[in-house]
Amino acid sequence: MLNTVIIADDLTGANDTGAILAQNGFRVGTVLKLDQMKDFNQYDVLCVSTNSRGMSKEDAYRVVNEIAGHFPKDDTILYSKRIDSTLRGNVGAEIDSILDYLGEEYHAVVVASFPASGRTSIGDILLVNGVPLQKTEVAKDPTSPVDTSRVTEIIKKQTKHSVGYVGLEKVTKSSSYLLEELTKELETHRVVAVDAQSNRDIEAIAACCSACGIKVVAIDPGPFTAALANQIFKRKKTEKEKKILCGIGSASELTRQQLKYLKETGNPFVVKIDTSKFFEEELRKEEIKRVQEAIIRGAEDYRVLVIATTTEKEDVLDLSQVKGAENLSKKECAAIITGTMAEVLESLLHILKERIGGIYASGGDVAAAFCEKLGISGFYVKGEVIPLAIYSQTVGGYAEGLPMITKGGLVGKEDTLVQCLDYLDTVIEG
Repeated sequence: MLNTVIIADDLTGANDTGAILAQNGFRVGTVLKLDQMKDFNQYDVLCVSTNSRGMSKEDAYRVVNEIAGHFPKDDTILYSKRIDSTLRGNVGAEIDSILDYLGEEYHAVVVASFPASGRTSIGDILLVNGVPLQKTEVAKDPTSPVDTSRVTEIIKKQTKHSVGYVGLEKVTKSSSYLLEELTKELETHRVVAVDAQSNRDIEAIAACCSACGIKVVAIDPGPFTAALANQIFKRKKTEKEKKILCGIGSASELTRQQLKYLKETGNPFVVKIDTSKFFEEELRKEEIKRVQEAIIRGAEDYRVLVIATTTEKEDVLDLSQVKGAENLSKKECAAIITGTMAEVLESLLHILKERIGGIYASGGDVAAAFCEKLGISGFYVKGEVIPLAIYSQTVGGYAEGLPMITKGGLVGKEDTLVQCLDYLDTVIEG
């Protein structure tokens, strides 16, 4: 059943955006002949090109409106206006066209970033591999030159609607704050541009758009449309997508802050493991099974899978009060906790097999115990994300060559966990 319509200004862009959604489990088709749409009745996502990038703004408006008219005005369908990743063409006129077709209840959210292609928006400035847009070759484009790097300025020159803006500092602060700020802008503007530096920023924006209760059209080069479709339709990821499995054994306050920041800015699946049950064998086995089953379920809908021993200060145990631990030394208790965490991680790696693309281990003892369980002989050290957060690949043992980041529990700042996972994103294939 059709749930997403993507109208792109060229065929390459239509296919590219469709491919991103296809990787997320949608059945995607690109329609070349609109009079033969009956051939695409079984598709979730349909992509169409207007070939309008080099047209006049009047012609671009007309052709977008005509093509949109081939699809129903249905609240259950997500509309996306795919724009060029360097904002060439008739961005504003095409936004106006799709909004006019859908009606006054709809608002446009513009997320110009495409991090995987080096496009990021920071401070309303679109950067291409770190270079402001107007200083790239796009400024000399023969058909659609761009003379400014400011996203809102490009849109304002072309649209008849007021344009709002949500900066990166609001995107990364917290999900509740972003939802509030984005809703405010949408209530006062038909078009709102939003900064994004990473895929997790885009996912956070999509989550807020889905939750805000306002009908939105996605205006972007592709990643935002894909993230919003995932949010709205709750599609399962394909079996090919690689997951990141995180074992966080540190009980430090800094580690909890880092996990909290990840939950506010990203979309992780977090399971707290009850370490108080590790000291009686039957309870320990039951807890391992519970966590395994939870993570396996989470792997159907989430990419980042986290097992943590503490998420709140109150989770830190007084081991002298835990049955089965009261007569053990601190060293013995620590060995049981890290050994059990390692056992859970190792078992999940075997169960999920090739679906796990990388491991993040916080707490040196947990990382060491996990490596012991895997039987690896060492690491191929590739570099550091930040000092004391090291990216390596495993050598020998099970799953040789597995990307892995190890970090101490007292290392880094609030956003360090997010940095590490972003880094893993760049090295994991699939």
